[in-house]
Amino acid sequence: MSESVVYEIQDKIAVITLNRPDALNALNRDMIGNLRKAIIRFDQDDRAWVAIITGAGRAFCAGRDLKERANDNLFGRQVSAEETMYGGGLSMWPTPSKPMIAAVNGYALAGGFAVAQVCDIRIASESAMLGITEARVGLMAPFAIHLNKIISETAVMELVLSAEPIPAWRVLEMGFLNKVVPSERLMDEAMEMARKIIKNSPLALRAFKQLVKKGRGSSEGEAASSTARTYNELLKSHDAVEGPQAFAEKRDPIWEDESKQNV
Repeated sequence: MSESVVYEIQDKIAVITLNRPDALNALNRDMIGNLRKAIIRFDQDDRAWVAIITGAGRAFCAGRDLKERANDNLFGRQVSAEETMYGGGLSMWPTPSKPMIAAVNGYALAGGFAVAQVCDIRIASESAMLGITEARVGLMAPFAIHLNKIISETAVMELVLSAEPIPAWRVLEMGFLNKVVPSERLMDEAMEMARKIIKNSPLALRAFKQLVKKGRGSSEGEAASSTARTYNELLKSHDAVEGPQAFAEKRDPIWEDESKQNV
């Protein structure tokens, strides 16, 4: 039996593939657990500086496995928000300090939309359909409460209240996607973006990602104070010395994470 989530490393890039293609990569308990483990593994893997999450087959992720949920209901098993994919809020899910890219290759619905939402950069194929479809089956999407920090409230309402799959180009207009590309170019585009990212200082990228996440719920004064503190700490790092030095010497920098790997 194949793994429901596949983890591979390609030159500092972790490729995490949702691997239940016959079920449109629907999230059952096994896949949710394995995806959680894969994200934690990526965050702790010194070989991986950026991750790409994608789906096997013709879907990115069609959301929660409703056959499993129906079976749970039949036997009186109530699945709490804490057990579901991003249930109760994204804060319950591991959030890596390193960048993640969603390569949305097909349907990204309900919990599948949530998987894309937790990524920092989202690239979709032109044939992809995305939607927050929980209301169609009498459920709600707890992760969507955070979505208006990314896109407008009116766009969130369109997604949640229509509960319809929406073409990638429309979701790009909403500001949720970074780019829409031909299907055959999707992984090439995601890998190209990942290669751009790994040229940069991992310390600087982690610091900025942390600030952005913190800044969403902070006042202007708190954000300014946190930014100044992080910036001053970064100035003391190997990377802050190495970057300008490498530029002056017209060579590629050797970042701290890379120098550790070569020890």
